[in-house]
Amino acid sequence: MTTNHHQYVNSFKEYLINDKSASPNTIKSYIFNLEQYFSFFPSNPVISRANIKEYKKKLSHLSPATINQKISTLKSFNEYLLENNLIDSILIVKNDFIKIQSRGNPTTVTNKQIAKFFNKVLTKPCVYQSRNIALIFLIAHTGIRREEVCNLKLSGIDLENNEITLRGKGDKVRTVVLEDRQTIEYIKQYLRDRASHKNAASEYLFLSERGDHLTKETINDIFNFYCTPKNKITPHSLRHNFATTAIEQGIYDITQLRDQLGHASISTTQIYTHPRKDVMKKRARLLKIG
Repeated sequence: MTTNHHQYVNSFKEYLINDKSASPNTIKSYIFNLEQYFSFFPSNPVISRANIKEYKKKLSHLSPATINQKISTLKSFNEYLLENNLIDSILIVKNDFIKIQSRGNPTTVTNKQIAKFFNKVLTKPCVYQSRNIALIFLIAHTGIRREEVCNLKLSGIDLENNEITLRGKGDKVRTVVLEDRQTIEYIKQYLRDRASHKNAASEYLFLSERGDHLTKETINDIFNFYCTPKNKITPHSLRHNFATTAIEQGIYDITQLRDQLGHASISTTQIYTHPRKDVMKKRARLLKIG
């Protein structure tokens, strides 16, 4: 019986789910990329060096980051094939990836913008005000991801020891530190209000009106409720700001920050060691040449 690429792709999907505990978004992206690759080479159920080179040429109109993401998918598939004796070598080499110059610190908001946003969160009337305050200040003072906020359970909150246990990407569990006293008090206030919620029996910390926990889209809506056209703050911009501020103030070293943010690679965390743009602009004004 001839094996076609669909069988390999399907078994690779099971491998991502069961062996790698990959997130649903990662699995979806990987399978899409693989199906795209095989649409160019339908007669070969695995991968070959010649086809990889040809595939890169077909992707040349895309951005370097997108190309690297697609090559990374092939690398993972290559590793899967090797582990299962379906291929005898690693065919993806370092030079297949396009070297991208660092774009610097991704933090685009200033401390002044954050302060204005916090003021709006604390003063703008809202039915779920204590929930929204606790949620936003928690992200701002821990740097946790939006998805992690959605999945945060009551059992993961340990305010006595200033620790929060999270379930994040790929269903991985980690513990982060929360030392900001104000944020802890906001969470305690929310817990008192939460006790009267119709879904109070839910195991999740942050509750919605329609279900037992928030969705990523609902969290976006919460942030948009407090944003203005001139001051757009997102969960991710708060995460970036937390990381940059922690480095600027010497709160964490790069390894500690990596653990707090849940990065798989320390190279991802190192982008926060670069000064943010507004700091660079201030320094540039002091530059005297000639």
